[in-house]
Amino acid sequence: MQHGMFIVLDGNDGSGKATQSKLLQDRFEKEGVSVAHVDFPAYDRSIFGTLIGECLRGEHGDFLALDPKIASTLYALDRYEAAPKIRELLQKGTVVVADRYASANQIHQGGKIEDEKERAEFLRWLATVEYETLKIPHPDQVIYLDVPVEISMGLLSEKRAVKNGGLGEGEKDMVEQDRNYLERSRESAQFLVRTEKSWSAISCMSAEGTLRSRQEIHEDIWELACRLRKGLY
Repeated sequence: MQHGMFIVLDGNDGSGKATQSKLLQDRFEKEGVSVAHVDFPAYDRSIFGTLIGECLRGEHGDFLALDPKIASTLYALDRYEAAPKIRELLQKGTVVVADRYASANQIHQGGKIEDEKERAEFLRWLATVEYETLKIPHPDQVIYLDVPVEISMGLLSEKRAVKNGGLGEGEKDMVEQDRNYLERSRESAQFLVRTEKSWSAISCMSAEGTLRSRQEIHEDIWELACRLRKGLY
């Protein structure tokens, strides 16, 4: 039996991760491929996910001010809880599509660190924790959906109520309120795209500076997924 393929879609809030991961899942199903969808954090489905949701709502103080090693460990434990199921799916030959994963830790916690050398050291430490100590499955491909922060924040502000992964209608996520933090998170992602072979970026903007359609972005993602699948099998 062929081993499955693990694809992660990530990006800043408002980049369309949930939409694009669902489109990719649907495309695989249409092609007759066994596929499963997972998303993180598991806000209402795990002990650690519930705690993360509380932290993001500011119920336990200033979460953004927390040391990235401490904050990232909480997110890592949420994935650790889901790792056996992902591993089982991959062993059955299923394609697993994830809306965020360890990459979210790398992007957002790495975004707390401005110095590139310190950031690189943190990312090495984080990889050791997630993939060697906790031994969560390593994705075959991380696809970063690149959207300028001012655009993603504008998309979020158009919604009458903020709903980020089940945080609840009308509740404002602390992360979304900190523009500088989101800018640094984007810089962290761009650093990973430059330095990690398993990372690729897809721009959500046209050459004219307008937001591309969902279908246009999906076609780029599908092309990348097909190339990856051909390379693996």
